[in-house]
Amino acid sequence: MNDVNAFLAVVRREITTMARTRAYAVLTVLLAGVLLGIVERSDAVAGGYVPSAVDLLLPMEVLVPVIAIALGYRAFSGDNDDTAVLKTYPVSNASLVAGVFFGRLVGLAAVVGLPLLSVMALVALTPGIDSAVFATTGGIDSPILFVRFVALTVLFGAAVLGVTLAASILARSSRAALALAVGIFVAVVVGGDLLVLGGLAAGSIPEDGLDVALALSPNSAYRGLVFEHVVGVAAEREGFIDPRSSAVMLLAWTAFGLVAATVGLSRRGESSLLSRVRWKLEELR
Repeated sequence: MNDVNAFLAVVRREITTMARTRAYAVLTVLLAGVLLGIVERSDAVAGGYVPSAVDLLLPMEVLVPVIAIALGYRAFSGDNDDTAVLKTYPVSNASLVAGVFFGRLVGLAAVVGLPLLSVMALVALTPGIDSAVFATTGGIDSPILFVRFVALTVLFGAAVLGVTLAASILARSSRAALALAVGIFVAVVVGGDLLVLGGLAAGSIPEDGLDVALALSPNSAYRGLVFEHVVGVAAEREGFIDPRSSAVMLLAWTAFGLVAATVGLSRRGESSLLSRVRWKLEELR
């Protein structure tokens, strides 16, 4: 089995495992119920696709990290039996991490994307009203913009999942993995925004550098991209942020997580090898 085939085998194993786990199906149904309830209560569903995306933006900033962390926080934790099984594949550490990431990313896309698509279907079936926003700005509403929202949400989840996989390497027990998961959640959801606000208050972030500062954390980069490529396009008022910086930072967080996970897995393997060598030496003595 070559490296590519082994990588694909790991991806298939991850997808099959998640497909057979009923908890993920239940989570998908519950998330769909929550999102449908939000847009129905706020009447955004009658307003159109973009108003629905706007109403779901803040909930997704909180719910997507929760789902991504739940999928990845025990991927390589110390007492996770899956680690020993995964290491039986004749594949490099980099391909192993990539296989786990892409396999679980498919699961994340399903858990998050299907509920969002159910909202899109509800909007399509609901008689619309003239949205005050678009009536005053002359903007347009389109299902394509909601599809963009779904794609950006999955990209946001990928960044959080990558960082979570890297953190799972550090965990030696379920308790440690859970503590790291909570830390990642707090850092992603509120950490970046607090740092930007603190920097502005202290004067360390100039006004002309605010676009770059807002792109540094995953959640603010995701928010900016939604405003730029969904809300801004619909309202014909683009230029909220620098979209290139935000997109690059989301991809950079994803890449950072995968590289860190690969390095950590390699060092863990070296540490285990050294431990076995020391044990053998002690046995010989």
